[in-house]
Amino acid sequence: MTTGIVYDPVYLTHRIGTHVESHERLIAIMELLNQKKVFENPDFRLIKPLKATLEQIKYVHEESLINEVKEVSELAKVTGHIQQLDMDTAVSAKTYEASLYSVGGNLKGIDEILKSNVNNVFAAVRPPGHHSNAYKCSGFCIFNNIAIATEYLFREKNIKRVAIIDWDCHHGNGTQDVFYNGSDYGEVVIFNSHQDGRTLYPGSGFINDIGSGKGEGKIINYPLPPRAADDTIMLYFDEIINPVCREFKPEFILISAGFDTHWTDRLTNMGWTYQAPANYLDKIKTIANEFANGRILITLEGGYEIDKQAIAVYNCLQVLNDTKEQLITENPRKSDKDILNYINKKLIPKLKNNLKSYWNCFN
Repeated sequence: MTTGIVYDPVYLTHRIGTHVESHERLIAIMELLNQKKVFENPDFRLIKPLKATLEQIKYVHEESLINEVKEVSELAKVTGHIQQLDMDTAVSAKTYEASLYSVGGNLKGIDEILKSNVNNVFAAVRPPGHHSNAYKCSGFCIFNNIAIATEYLFREKNIKRVAIIDWDCHHGNGTQDVFYNGSDYGEVVIFNSHQDGRTLYPGSGFINDIGSGKGEGKIINYPLPPRAADDTIMLYFDEIINPVCREFKPEFILISAGFDTHWTDRLTNMGWTYQAPANYLDKIKTIANEFANGRILITLEGGYEIDKQAIAVYNCLQVLNDTKEQLITENPRKSDKDILNYINKKLIPKLKNNLKSYWNCFN
């Protein structure tokens, strides 16, 4: 088993001042991986990113958006000041270049998997991407790494069925927007778990949002109430993801991994431990191994308690590499009875009812 880790110092050049989506996030991850001697282990391989081409960025984004990012980055360089694409999304002199390498790191990771040089990949990249759609950057995100990776698999790698699993605490509204009507080049199913949009940015991702046209029934949102702990994501896998994937049979699994679900995260109200994403990933691997030849690529999204995020990333790497006995764990956390009652008696039954017209597994 060999796990690839995409990383390059270019990702640190997207420097946007005093901001929660800081370059310090990646520094903390790499410091812990070095402390744990991950890169001295032959089962892990560092992958250097390539720069994505403009044609690849255009798989998802309008040329006007690409030009805006480039021009605002140039303005930041000329003025020496950080610029804003919106209230939350900042740009520095090196943001445009870092964003091309962020996308390209994911594409290089896919190449390495498909060439059988590695079994799976964690892409420790930034800027993140899952809030950006075709025409607008938002929510700290520039180019939508996971959406472009999906189109890359379809258009350049002859993959026909991709499952996207987004476990960031904030709904991946950009990815949902991009694929709401499906793709012209393949089939994609999006499983999006997040804190309920009534209580958290970006205020989207409700269970009645199921897609339209070619995408109808393939947008599957799981909005969780605040304080939902590790047990709630396991229910999502067992009751929704596992049966749908067994019917869909994905050829490749892409994961938007936000680590802002931790119970201490300053921007969110979820209740996960730092082993929860790894335990979730362990279940996802069963689907990847059965239908996708083990092919999983994870890309970094959010996560703002940098010490907790670093541990959670390390834990995911252990699961990717089949050494889950080395997980760093904290005391288990369980959801309140009212949360579990809501999920078991209302959320999951309603979600299944919404999807039964599209998936035989719910009939």
